[in-house]
Amino acid sequence: MLSLLAASVARVAAADAARVAVRSGPAEVTYGQLAELLSRAPAEDGVRAGPVVLPVTGAVADVTALLTHAVAARPVLVLDGAATAWERDRASALFDPPGPAVGLCTSGTTGLPTVVTADWPGLLANAREFAVAARVGDGDVVWCGTPLHHRYCFAAGLFGGLSVGATVVLTPGLGPADFVERLLTDRVTVLMSVPYLYSWYVEQLEREPDLPGRWSLRRCIAAGSPLAPDLAARWLRRAGLPLLSHYGSTEDGQITVGRGEPGEGVGRPLADREIRVGADGEVLVRRRGVHDGSGDAWRRTGDTGHVDAVDNLHLIGRLTERLNIAGRKVDPVEVEDVLIRHPAVADCVVAAAPGKVGDEVVAFVVIAGAATDTELRSYLAGLLSAYKLPRQVVRVPEVPRSRTGKVRRGALVAALLGAARGATPAQPASGNTPPPSC
Repeated sequence: MLSLLAASVARVAAADAARVAVRSGPAEVTYGQLAELLSRAPAEDGVRAGPVVLPVTGAVADVTALLTHAVAARPVLVLDGAATAWERDRASALFDPPGPAVGLCTSGTTGLPTVVTADWPGLLANAREFAVAARVGDGDVVWCGTPLHHRYCFAAGLFGGLSVGATVVLTPGLGPADFVERLLTDRVTVLMSVPYLYSWYVEQLEREPDLPGRWSLRRCIAAGSPLAPDLAARWLRRAGLPLLSHYGSTEDGQITVGRGEPGEGVGRPLADREIRVGADGEVLVRRRGVHDGSGDAWRRTGDTGHVDAVDNLHLIGRLTERLNIAGRKVDPVEVEDVLIRHPAVADCVVAAAPGKVGDEVVAFVVIAGAATDTELRSYLAGLLSAYKLPRQVVRVPEVPRSRTGKVRRGALVAALLGAARGATPAQPASGNTPPPSC
């Protein structure tokens, strides 16, 4: 029941009304204030009012709005506060929940970005199971440095933290330079971030080796992209704490979390999740029936992996071509579909290529009209979020394809990297060798 959310907040408020529930920048709200706010919310009567579209940035006001809508059982579409009007309109048209639910945008495992609908009770129960499995508890200070519209922060960080009486620190737009100040000022005990940012944080630790002696940190969790073994080893060596892998998705919620044991992969499934591996190696997930013993249907994740003898899941790779840019998922088809609408673009393909701080989005375009790279970027910026925008625009005479018509992204990226090294790139099978970037 959604009223359990209000009951959880009220329980903490009764014991310590002044405890900070959520802090974002200089603004904060206490458990006492939240309990008072939620006590006035119309409990579970919001479905008739229709869906609410709520762009969020991670501000305290966003959180109070979300909690009020959750207790009132209102269908809420949660969007990135920086989403363009085109993206908002498209997402709104896709959100049509049958009852109390929350909608979150994702690229999904295939196709263009979609809106994933999760029922409020199931999402809140899963968030609490994550907190229990990750051993987040009463009095912890949870710093979630990822955007609030991502399920990792939205459910695991915010709702998971509140369900066990923690203080949740949201820091929209916070960069690695603020890492030390945030840890020490807020006395963070649980750090939730992505491997991309942990790679920056560990460099800071190498510059300030005495930092672990000054902080309150006791648990560190990484999600959003694969955690490289060397990064985990560096973190353990410098921080003195294991870096736990967490596996989840917008569609399936929080699925597994590690315990800090050697060779555990991404850890074991939460109490309310079941996993198995199909004959083709693909990981399948379903929600375990908690009350009546029945579970949801098995869902294909698009990830491949295996389960070891003690139920740890080990991921191997992806079955799709979705790009992972600094922990954020970018569907190349979405960017291509927008780019091809430009009157000067005759053909295009989008891929990921190694950059200075990780993979970057690169657009390979065949130009049939007059358009500068600046004009193309400006056009894309008007329709797509910043993290989806290509860092490079590479002009090519044609897009190489296989005999079956499949785009050969790898050949384009290999040629680009070869040109950057000053080497003669290998010829694609079609004989098309793209020139270096203009």
